[in-house]
Amino acid sequence: MATAVTYSSFKDGHGCSICLDEFTSPRQLPCLHSFCEHCLQDYITKKASSTDKTLVEFMCPVCRALTRPANKEKPVREWASLFPNSPIPLVGKSKVERFCEVCLNSSDSAESHAKKFCIVCEEFMCNNCAVCHQNMKMTKSHKIITMEEYENNPDNRIRFWEGFGCPEHDNEDIKFYCRSHKSACCGTCFFHHHKACQNVIELKENLPSLLKEINAQKIKEQMRKLEDHLKEFMETNEASIRTVESQVKNISTELGDIRRKFMALLDDIEKMVKLEGNRIYKEWLIRKQEQNHQCLSLVSAIRNSHALLKTVDQFGSDTQKLLVTIKTKKQLQCYSDQIREKFERVDYIRIRLELDSNIKAVLSKDAGGLVKLVCEEEAKAVIYTSLAIPLQTTNMELSGVIDVQFPSDRNPSYVGIIQLPVGYIILADNNNNKCSLYDSLHNLITSHNLPGDPLGMCLIGDHEVAVTIPDTKTVQFLSIMGRSIGDRGSLKAKYIPCGVDAVSSEEIVVSGHIGDKWYNESKKFYWSLITRNGKVKLHHEFDCQGTYHSYTAIDSSKSRVYISVSGDNAVYCFDLTDGKQYFRYLSSDLEFPLGVAVDREDNVYVVGHNSNNIHKLSTNGVTLQVITSGVPRNPVGISFSYSRDHFIITNMSKNNKLYCFA
Repeated sequence: MATAVTYSSFKDGHGCSICLDEFTSPRQLPCLHSFCEHCLQDYITKKASSTDKTLVEFMCPVCRALTRPANKEKPVREWASLFPNSPIPLVGKSKVERFCEVCLNSSDSAESHAKKFCIVCEEFMCNNCAVCHQNMKMTKSHKIITMEEYENNPDNRIRFWEGFGCPEHDNEDIKFYCRSHKSACCGTCFFHHHKACQNVIELKENLPSLLKEINAQKIKEQMRKLEDHLKEFMETNEASIRTVESQVKNISTELGDIRRKFMALLDDIEKMVKLEGNRIYKEWLIRKQEQNHQCLSLVSAIRNSHALLKTVDQFGSDTQKLLVTIKTKKQLQCYSDQIREKFERVDYIRIRLELDSNIKAVLSKDAGGLVKLVCEEEAKAVIYTSLAIPLQTTNMELSGVIDVQFPSDRNPSYVGIIQLPVGYIILADNNNNKCSLYDSLHNLITSHNLPGDPLGMCLIGDHEVAVTIPDTKTVQFLSIMGRSIGDRGSLKAKYIPCGVDAVSSEEIVVSGHIGDKWYNESKKFYWSLITRNGKVKLHHEFDCQGTYHSYTAIDSSKSRVYISVSGDNAVYCFDLTDGKQYFRYLSSDLEFPLGVAVDREDNVYVVGHNSNNIHKLSTNGVTLQVITSGVPRNPVGISFSYSRDHFIITNMSKNNKLYCFA
């Protein structure tokens, strides 16, 4: 089995993301990602060769940020060398071979190994140039240290970094900081890009306060937490690899057990067939031998009669001839009757194997038809404890409003929403009987027509969606592959389906009210645990004050189901295994509850359609927060992100706004 690349390759920050090895002449891009110079150049060259157009920019191999070289007029083969040296090896363990810069800049371009370093000029020098440097009047006071002192003191080494200058203008020092753009710049950049900005300060006068404001220590701590999170993610990935490896080995063992059972069964069948065959053969042998014995007796009698007739005919008198002939004639008739009765027809039997229909079905298929490996992909959220914000004590607030494009039809009414792992969004349009797919920039990709008005939606796995259609009593399944929506069939419900959520890739929970029409005003509600092929594993009915719409959500442990009953102004919580009711949530501040969702800590969020708010509940039904600020008029659907740390809601105002809370 293959093993994953371990985190240890990068634990000191010296790993190139391209070659996965120690840095060699590292170069740093403006996005602060570093790569070996030759690795970066190979990457850029491949990008240039894969396009017919002249390459003017490329994407960072790690973060995909668009990157341009300092001088794009230079040949592509030299682009990597145009980026500044990375400071990473300067603070690391590996030593870099240095040469005297004075000798290199002289006319003979001699290369002498550096022995000294001037802290003021930030130049490497050989012994001879260092002596001249100290003897010159202008540089006599400069502090010169040995290379050993330089290598052993990171504070000195970090100063020598070409990246401290302006990335756009060579030999320009950084002098300003724009708070609006959160970027430092030189005087030229300030004049061209930040002259109109209202919040630009000079670094010289404000550097201490700015360093305190930016708080590098806090940034380092946050980056450490991110690094710890990625370490845990990689460790979880490696654990999943070991799990899959173990599963494959277990399948091989299981197949070995099946083989042994099959062989034992075949041995039993062979033994039984041989015994039965031998029994039939022996009985048939005895029967045929008996017939042959009777034949031999009759042959002997015929021969005797024939011999007697021949003897009498040769030596007997006429009277004797007459008497023997008459007697032999009667015997001949007797012999003929016996032959006609017993020996005129030879019996045969045909022995064959008659297989059971199950065995026939097995033998009629090839190996692939008999056994298949089912790979069910699941996602486990890795939430590093020091990085994650506890959601139970966090007050969720409006963090942004998202504009989405309308399809080219009448104003949609989005009653359901799902956020996919890739950042895409699916919206259920009740006005136009459609499901619409939007990309991560919230641009419309495609729409899929539905057989009726949709209501509840849920995500099954990463690439499938279930949608309830109350007026046709169906649950529609749709596949989301790339940038398209495909039809995966439907499931007919016994009663009106409204809410839906997935327990697994093969089981869903459907809730609704008992009646013939979706707007029925009966006071009987239900929820059912149903398999994809329509088998009802658990059905539970309960009384309520009134019915209309409902939405459904299942907790992360797949043990509880939450159902909003809008006509009852209540939210119910049931045990998913036996139907036991845990609580019924009522509040004077919650009117006509619709969308329901659960965060990563199993806190429950309920959308109040008429009360224009969102109620956040604990697992035992206690109110943790009532969100009113930023909630649009008549909210409907709610969906958490894949990490379950923020959610988006829709409303019935027929506008193109989605509201994000975090």
